[in-house]
Amino acid sequence: MVFTVRKADTGTFERRGKMSGIVEVAGSRTMKKIAIFVVGLLVSTGCVTGEGGSSSSLGKVIAGDGRFVAYENGTVADTDTGLMWASKDNGGPITWKKAKSYCKNYKGGGYTDWRMPTNAELTALYDPKVTNELPPTGECKGGCHITNLIHLTCCPVWEWNGISEVSSFFHFNLGPKGWRDQSLTYHPRALPVRSAR
Repeated sequence: MVFTVRKADTGTFERRGKMSGIVEVAGSRTMKKIAIFVVGLLVSTGCVTGEGGSSSSLGKVIAGDGRFVAYENGTVADTDTGLMWASKDNGGPITWKKAKSYCKNYKGGGYTDWRMPTNAELTALYDPKVTNELPPTGECKGGCHITNLIHLTCCPVWEWNGISEVSSFFHFNLGPKGWRDQSLTYHPRALPVRSAR
């Protein structure tokens, strides 16, 4: 994205160069976090805008927890992996095939390149130090070990595994992979992901 910078003295915009949705910063994890925070701050205050002075497609930063940055457009950036996640799952039980279609057709943040996550991508989200308690229902109970910025309605999430007959899911309460028939509606949810770099 080409960005412009507002001149403080005149209020006019001046073209400065190109910037990607997530900034590549060499150095320590702390420096990366600082860079993401600064870019988010610049975008949210209107100092940095998209081509022609329009708002950034990411919108305003609404929250952050060090590694993850949540934007008002319903997306969450993972500063460690460069992935962008939907800020919430599909909201209810879904078959694997419908979950795959849901992810492929998801339009969150105005992006059209969403997909179903892999086991490695979901495993990278798993954080046993964080527990988000689910409201007790007959279907899903317990806590999901995932950032507070991504909201799950149940801890299992369908994943892409490349096998056509049987489907797998990652369980954010238990951690391991589970397997289910693709045609069954079961607890797992759909959580779209895209590559933001």
